[in-house]
Amino acid sequence: MSFARQALILFFLLAVGSGVSASSDSSLTAVGVALPSRLYRNWFAQITGSGGPEVSFRPVSSAEAQWALIRQAVDFAVSDAPLQPRDLAKVRRGVVQIPIAAEAITFGYNQPGCDLKLTQQQAVQVASGRITDWKQLGCKPGALTWVHRSDASGTTEAFSQSMQAFSSQWLLGTGQSIRWPAANAIAAEGNSGVAAAIENRRGAIGYLGVSHLSGSLRAAALQNKAGEFLRPSVVSSAQTLKGIELDFNLAGSNPNPLAQGAYPIVTLIWGLAYRSGNGDNTQAVRAALDFMLSSQAQGQVAELGLIPLETEILSKSRPVIERISQ
Repeated sequence: MSFARQALILFFLLAVGSGVSASSDSSLTAVGVALPSRLYRNWFAQITGSGGPEVSFRPVSSAEAQWALIRQAVDFAVSDAPLQPRDLAKVRRGVVQIPIAAEAITFGYNQPGCDLKLTQQQAVQVASGRITDWKQLGCKPGALTWVHRSDASGTTEAFSQSMQAFSSQWLLGTGQSIRWPAANAIAAEGNSGVAAAIENRRGAIGYLGVSHLSGSLRAAALQNKAGEFLRPSVVSSAQTLKGIELDFNLAGSNPNPLAQGAYPIVTLIWGLAYRSGNGDNTQAVRAALDFMLSSQAQGQVAELGLIPLETEILSKSRPVIERISQ
Protein backbone atom coordinates (compact mmCIF):
# COMPACT_ATOMS: atom_id res chain seq x y z
CA MET A 1 0.00 0.00 0.00
CA SER A 2 1.38 3.44 -0.95
CA PHE A 3 2.16 6.05 1.70
CA ALA A 4 -0.54 8.34 0.29
CA ARG A 5 -3.15 5.61 0.53
CA GLN A 6 -2.07 4.69 4.07
CA ALA A 7 -2.43 8.32 5.06
CA LEU A 8 -5.91 8.52 3.52
CA ILE A 9 -7.18 5.40 5.29
CA LEU A 10 -5.58 6.45 8.56
CA PHE A 11 -7.29 9.82 8.27
CA PHE A 12 -10.67 8.14 7.73
CA LEU A 13 -10.30 5.89 10.74
CA LEU A 14 -8.95 8.55 13.09
CA ALA A 15 -11.55 11.06 11.99
CA VAL A 16 -14.43 8.65 12.48
CA GLY A 17 -13.15 7.72 15.91
CA SER A 18 -12.76 11.34 17.01
CA GLY A 19 -15.96 12.69 15.47
CA VAL A 20 -14.20 15.01 13.04
CA SER A 21 -16.43 16.21 10.21
CA ALA A 22 -15.03 17.10 6.81
CA SER A 23 -16.22 17.37 3.22
CA SER A 24 -14.91 15.90 0.00
CA ASP A 25 -15.46 16.52 -3.68
CA SER A 26 -15.33 12.76 -4.35
CA SER A 27 -18.62 10.97 -4.91
CA LEU A 28 -19.43 7.35 -5.71
CA THR A 29 -22.59 5.57 -6.77
CA ALA A 30 -23.36 2.11 -5.42
CA VAL A 31 -26.18 -0.42 -5.34
CA GLY A 32 -26.48 -3.47 -3.18
CA VAL A 33 -28.60 -6.10 -1.55
CA ALA A 34 -31.07 -4.70 0.94
CA LEU A 35 -30.14 -7.52 3.32
CA PRO A 36 -27.53 -5.43 5.20
CA SER A 37 -28.34 -1.99 3.72
CA ARG A 38 -28.54 -0.37 7.18
CA LEU A 39 -24.94 -1.41 7.70
CA TYR A 40 -23.65 0.11 4.48
CA ARG A 41 -25.54 3.35 5.08
CA ASN A 42 -23.88 3.58 8.48
CA TRP A 43 -20.46 2.86 7.00
CA PHE A 44 -20.87 5.30 4.12
CA ALA A 45 -22.05 8.06 6.46
CA GLN A 46 -18.94 7.57 8.60
CA ILE A 47 -16.65 7.64 5.57
CA THR A 48 -18.24 10.82 4.19
CA GLY A 49 -18.41 12.50 7.58
CA SER A 50 -14.69 12.00 8.12
CA GLY A 51 -13.54 13.50 4.84
CA GLY A 52 -13.98 10.52 2.53
CA PRO A 53 -16.07 10.20 -0.62
CA GLU A 54 -19.81 10.67 -0.57
CA VAL A 55 -21.50 7.39 -1.50
CA SER A 56 -24.96 7.46 -3.06
CA PHE A 57 -26.46 4.04 -2.27
CA ARG A 58 -29.64 2.34 -3.50
CA PRO A 59 -30.84 -1.06 -2.16
CA VAL A 60 -31.66 -3.65 -4.84
CA SER A 61 -31.56 -7.44 -5.21
CA SER A 62 -28.29 -9.27 -5.84
CA ALA A 63 -29.29 -9.91 -9.45
CA GLU A 64 -29.97 -6.19 -10.01
CA ALA A 65 -26.73 -5.20 -8.25
CA GLN A 66 -24.70 -7.54 -10.44
CA TRP A 67 -26.47 -6.36 -13.58
CA ALA A 68 -25.79 -2.71 -12.69
CA LEU A 69 -22.09 -3.52 -12.40
CA ILE A 70 -22.07 -5.43 -15.68
CA ARG A 71 -23.76 -2.45 -17.39
CA GLN A 72 -21.19 -0.13 -15.79
CA ALA A 73 -23.99 1.93 -14.25
CA VAL A 74 -22.32 2.23 -10.81
CA ASP A 75 -18.91 2.64 -9.24
CA PHE A 76 -19.31 -0.49 -7.12
CA ALA A 77 -21.98 -2.92 -5.95
CA VAL A 78 -22.73 -5.22 -3.03
CA SER A 79 -24.10 -8.74 -3.53
CA ASP A 80 -24.79 -11.78 -1.36
CA ALA A 81 -23.93 -13.99 -4.34
CA PRO A 82 -20.60 -13.92 -6.19
CA LEU A 83 -20.47 -13.22 -9.91
CA GLN A 84 -20.37 -16.39 -12.00
CA PRO A 85 -17.39 -16.81 -14.40
CA ARG A 86 -19.68 -16.18 -17.41
CA ASP A 87 -20.71 -12.82 -15.91
CA LEU A 88 -17.17 -11.89 -14.89
CA ALA A 89 -16.21 -12.36 -18.53
CA LYS A 90 -18.80 -9.77 -19.62
CA VAL A 91 -16.99 -6.93 -17.85
CA ARG A 92 -14.08 -5.76 -20.00
CA ARG A 93 -12.72 -3.60 -17.19
CA GLY A 94 -12.43 -6.71 -15.00
CA VAL A 95 -14.00 -7.21 -11.59
CA VAL A 96 -12.67 -7.68 -8.09
CA GLN A 97 -15.08 -9.21 -5.58
CA ILE A 98 -14.23 -8.87 -1.94
CA PRO A 99 -16.05 -10.45 1.03
CA ILE A 100 -17.12 -7.65 3.38
CA ALA A 101 -19.41 -9.46 5.87
CA ALA A 102 -21.62 -12.56 6.20
CA GLU A 103 -25.26 -13.33 6.94
CA ALA A 104 -27.01 -16.34 8.44
CA ILE A 105 -30.21 -17.44 6.71
CA THR A 106 -32.96 -18.80 8.90
CA PHE A 107 -36.34 -20.47 8.73
CA GLY A 108 -38.44 -17.65 10.19
CA TYR A 109 -41.92 -18.69 11.31
CA ASN A 110 -45.15 -17.44 12.84
CA GLN A 111 -46.81 -20.27 14.75
CA PRO A 112 -47.52 -19.36 18.39
CA GLY A 113 -46.81 -22.10 20.90
CA CYS A 114 -44.47 -23.99 18.56
CA ASP A 115 -40.81 -24.35 19.54
CA LEU A 116 -39.69 -25.43 16.07
CA LYS A 117 -36.71 -27.71 15.57
CA LEU A 118 -36.10 -28.89 12.03
CA THR A 119 -34.01 -31.85 10.96
CA GLN A 120 -32.27 -31.38 7.63
CA GLN A 121 -34.77 -33.76 6.05
CA GLN A 122 -37.71 -31.78 7.45
CA ALA A 123 -36.17 -28.52 6.25
CA VAL A 124 -36.06 -29.87 2.70
CA GLN A 125 -39.61 -31.20 2.96
CA VAL A 126 -40.96 -27.86 4.21
CA ALA A 127 -39.19 -25.87 1.49
CA SER A 128 -40.25 -28.23 -1.29
CA GLY A 129 -43.93 -28.27 -0.32
CA ARG A 130 -44.07 -31.81 1.09
CA ILE A 131 -45.04 -30.69 4.58
CA THR A 132 -48.30 -28.73 4.59
CA ASP A 133 -49.54 -29.05 8.17
CA TRP A 134 -47.79 -28.03 11.37
CA LYS A 135 -48.71 -31.33 13.04
CA GLN A 136 -46.16 -32.97 10.71
CA LEU A 137 -43.51 -30.97 12.59
CA GLY A 138 -44.75 -31.88 16.06
CA CYS A 139 -46.75 -28.66 16.58
CA LYS A 140 -50.48 -28.04 16.95
CA PRO A 141 -52.39 -28.86 13.74
CA GLY A 142 -52.88 -26.04 11.27
CA ALA A 143 -52.20 -25.17 7.66
CA LEU A 144 -48.56 -24.39 6.90
CA THR A 145 -47.86 -21.65 4.33
CA TRP A 146 -44.44 -21.52 2.70
CA VAL A 147 -43.13 -17.99 1.94
CA HIS A 148 -40.39 -17.59 -0.65
CA ARG A 149 -38.71 -14.85 -2.62
CA SER A 150 -40.43 -13.57 -5.77
CA ASP A 151 -37.27 -11.82 -7.01
CA ALA A 152 -33.89 -13.25 -7.97
CA SER A 153 -31.66 -13.17 -4.91
CA GLY A 154 -28.40 -14.35 -3.44
CA THR A 155 -30.35 -15.39 -0.35
CA THR A 156 -32.27 -17.89 -2.48
CA GLU A 157 -29.04 -19.13 -4.04
CA ALA A 158 -27.36 -19.78 -0.69
CA PHE A 159 -30.52 -21.31 0.77
CA SER A 160 -31.06 -23.66 -2.18
CA GLN A 161 -27.40 -24.74 -2.10
CA SER A 162 -27.84 -25.79 1.52
CA MET A 163 -31.10 -27.62 0.76
CA GLN A 164 -29.30 -29.56 -1.98
CA ALA A 165 -26.47 -30.37 0.43
CA PHE A 166 -28.96 -31.49 3.11
CA SER A 167 -30.74 -34.17 1.11
CA SER A 168 -30.93 -35.95 -2.24
CA GLN A 169 -34.70 -35.38 -1.98
CA TRP A 170 -34.16 -31.73 -2.94
CA LEU A 171 -35.17 -31.68 -6.60
CA LEU A 172 -35.71 -27.95 -7.18
CA GLY A 173 -32.12 -27.16 -8.13
CA THR A 174 -30.06 -24.16 -7.03
CA GLY A 175 -29.77 -20.57 -8.13
CA GLN A 176 -31.01 -17.05 -7.51
CA SER A 177 -34.46 -18.04 -8.79
CA ILE A 178 -36.27 -21.31 -8.03
CA ARG A 179 -39.50 -22.71 -9.49
CA TRP A 180 -41.27 -23.27 -6.18
CA PRO A 181 -44.29 -25.58 -5.75
CA ALA A 182 -47.37 -23.33 -5.62
CA ALA A 183 -49.90 -25.44 -3.68
CA ASN A 184 -49.22 -24.02 -0.20
CA ALA A 185 -46.83 -21.18 -1.06
CA ILE A 186 -46.86 -17.41 -1.47
CA ALA A 187 -44.15 -15.14 -2.87
CA ALA A 188 -42.81 -11.84 -1.54
CA GLU A 189 -40.16 -9.41 -2.75
CA GLY A 190 -36.95 -9.00 -0.80
CA ASN A 191 -36.04 -10.19 2.67
CA SER A 192 -38.24 -7.45 4.14
CA GLY A 193 -41.19 -8.62 2.04
CA VAL A 194 -40.75 -12.22 3.18
CA ALA A 195 -40.53 -11.06 6.81
CA ALA A 196 -43.72 -9.01 6.46
CA ALA A 197 -45.60 -11.86 4.76
CA ILE A 198 -44.69 -14.30 7.55
CA GLU A 199 -45.50 -11.82 10.30
CA ASN A 200 -48.91 -11.05 8.80
CA ARG A 201 -49.95 -14.68 8.31
CA ARG A 202 -50.30 -17.11 11.18
CA GLY A 203 -48.95 -20.50 10.19
CA ALA A 204 -46.43 -19.06 7.75
CA ILE A 205 -42.77 -20.07 7.49
CA GLY A 206 -40.07 -18.99 5.05
CA TYR A 207 -36.38 -18.28 4.57
CA LEU A 208 -34.77 -14.90 5.17
CA GLY A 209 -31.64 -13.22 6.45
CA VAL A 210 -31.44 -13.13 10.24
CA SER A 211 -31.05 -9.34 10.22
CA HIS A 212 -34.70 -9.14 9.06
CA LEU A 213 -36.20 -11.08 11.97
CA SER A 214 -38.54 -8.85 13.93
CA GLY A 215 -41.90 -8.69 15.66
CA SER A 216 -43.59 -12.07 16.07
CA LEU A 217 -41.09 -13.88 13.82
CA ARG A 218 -39.04 -16.62 15.44
CA ALA A 219 -36.02 -18.47 14.13
CA ALA A 220 -36.29 -22.26 13.97
CA ALA A 221 -33.52 -24.38 15.42
CA LEU A 222 -31.92 -26.18 12.48
CA GLN A 223 -29.99 -29.44 12.57
CA ASN A 224 -26.40 -29.28 11.37
CA LYS A 225 -24.35 -32.12 9.92
CA ALA A 226 -23.00 -32.97 13.38
CA GLY A 227 -26.59 -33.59 14.52
CA GLU A 228 -26.90 -30.49 16.72
CA PHE A 229 -30.00 -28.26 16.62
CA LEU A 230 -28.84 -24.66 16.51
CA ARG A 231 -30.40 -21.26 16.11
CA PRO A 232 -28.34 -18.71 14.20
CA SER A 233 -25.91 -16.61 16.22
CA VAL A 234 -22.64 -14.79 15.69
CA VAL A 235 -20.77 -17.67 17.34
CA SER A 236 -22.42 -20.53 15.42
CA SER A 237 -22.19 -18.62 12.11
CA ALA A 238 -18.52 -17.82 12.67
CA GLN A 239 -17.88 -21.57 12.95
CA THR A 240 -19.32 -21.96 9.45
CA LEU A 241 -17.15 -19.17 8.05
CA LYS A 242 -14.03 -21.04 9.19
CA GLY A 243 -14.88 -23.81 6.73
CA ILE A 244 -15.29 -21.59 3.67
CA GLU A 245 -12.47 -21.94 1.14
CA LEU A 246 -12.18 -18.98 -1.23
CA ASP A 247 -11.18 -19.44 -4.87
CA PHE A 248 -9.06 -17.08 -7.00
CA ASN A 249 -12.04 -14.72 -7.36
CA LEU A 250 -12.73 -14.87 -3.60
CA ALA A 251 -15.97 -16.79 -4.15
CA GLY A 252 -16.77 -19.60 -1.76
CA SER A 253 -19.47 -21.28 0.30
CA ASN A 254 -19.96 -23.91 2.99
CA PRO A 255 -23.54 -25.16 2.46
CA ASN A 256 -23.49 -27.93 5.07
CA PRO A 257 -20.53 -27.49 7.43
CA LEU A 258 -19.01 -30.47 9.21
CA ALA A 259 -17.81 -28.64 12.31
CA GLN A 260 -19.59 -29.00 15.62
CA GLY A 261 -21.28 -25.79 16.71
CA ALA A 262 -21.65 -24.55 13.10
CA TYR A 263 -25.00 -23.13 11.99
CA PRO A 264 -25.62 -24.68 8.56
CA ILE A 265 -26.82 -21.81 6.31
CA VAL A 266 -24.46 -18.83 6.11
CA THR A 267 -23.59 -16.74 3.06
CA LEU A 268 -20.85 -14.22 2.45
CA ILE A 269 -21.63 -10.70 1.22
CA TRP A 270 -19.29 -9.34 -1.44
CA GLY A 271 -18.25 -5.87 -2.52
CA LEU A 272 -17.88 -5.80 -6.33
CA ALA A 273 -15.71 -3.20 -8.03
CA TYR A 274 -13.97 -2.69 -11.37
CA ARG A 275 -10.39 -3.82 -11.67
CA SER A 276 -9.48 -0.98 -14.08
CA GLY A 277 -10.95 2.15 -15.64
CA ASN A 278 -11.81 3.82 -12.34
CA GLY A 279 -10.12 7.09 -13.25
CA ASP A 280 -10.30 9.81 -10.62
CA ASN A 281 -12.45 7.58 -8.41
CA THR A 282 -9.75 4.93 -7.98
CA GLN A 283 -8.54 6.14 -4.59
CA ALA A 284 -12.09 6.70 -3.35
CA VAL A 285 -13.22 3.17 -4.29
CA ARG A 286 -10.14 1.67 -2.64
CA ALA A 287 -10.65 3.75 0.48
CA ALA A 288 -14.33 2.80 0.79
CA LEU A 289 -13.59 -0.94 0.52
CA ASP A 290 -10.60 -0.66 2.85
CA PHE A 291 -12.82 0.97 5.45
CA MET A 292 -15.38 -1.87 5.20
CA LEU A 293 -12.63 -4.35 6.09
CA SER A 294 -11.20 -2.26 8.93
CA SER A 295 -11.50 -3.46 12.53
CA GLN A 296 -13.71 -0.47 13.29
CA ALA A 297 -16.19 -1.27 10.52
CA GLN A 298 -16.18 -5.01 11.20
CA GLY A 299 -16.84 -4.25 14.86
CA GLN A 300 -20.21 -2.75 13.89
CA VAL A 301 -21.39 -5.75 11.85
CA ALA A 302 -22.85 -7.91 14.65
CA GLU A 303 -24.98 -5.05 15.98
CA LEU A 304 -27.26 -5.42 12.94
CA GLY A 305 -27.56 -9.19 13.00
CA LEU A 306 -24.75 -9.81 10.52
CA ILE A 307 -21.51 -11.75 10.94
CA PRO A 308 -18.05 -10.13 10.99
CA LEU A 309 -15.43 -11.80 8.84
CA GLU A 310 -12.89 -14.29 10.10
CA THR A 311 -9.21 -13.27 10.14
CA GLU A 312 -8.31 -15.66 7.31
CA ILE A 313 -10.98 -14.23 5.00
CA LEU A 314 -9.92 -10.67 5.85
CA SER A 315 -6.28 -11.50 5.13
CA LYS A 316 -7.23 -12.73 1.65
CA SER A 317 -9.60 -9.83 0.95
CA ARG A 318 -7.40 -6.85 1.80
CA PRO A 319 -4.65 -7.46 -0.80
CA VAL A 320 -7.25 -7.74 -3.60
CA ILE A 321 -8.11 -4.06 -3.15
CA GLU A 322 -4.61 -3.30 -4.46
CA ARG A 323 -5.72 -4.61 -7.87
CA ILE A 324 -8.18 -1.74 -8.31
CA SER A 325 -6.55 0.71 -10.72
CA GLN A 326 -7.22 3.71 -12.92
